[in-house]
Amino acid sequence: MFTLVTDQSRFFKVKHGQSGGEVERALSLPVSDVFAGKIIERGQPLVPYTVKPLESYKSLAEKFGLTEEELKSINLSRPLYPTCRLYVPCKNRRVSI
Repeated sequence: MFTLVTDQSRFFKVKHGQSGGEVERALSLPVSDVFAGKIIERGQPLVPYTVKPLESYKSLAEKFGLTEEELKSINLSRPLYPTCRLYVPCKNRRVSI
């Protein structure tokens, strides 16, 4: 007898009634077009970052050692404003999902 082991932790299924914000907090990554039953593959570990006044994609990209285009791509080119949540790659840090 054997046990089949699957990599279910790589995927997340959106449950009925979950909002986009709830899914983002659960996965620590930006999502768009959230609907019940959608399967989302977990990507690289990301860390949430709260934007401060006067910060831009350019200044944050320099701060985290990325290009502006990479940071925009990760965050789906969302508009920035103070207190909004962005996600940045987790470097030299272990993150449990």
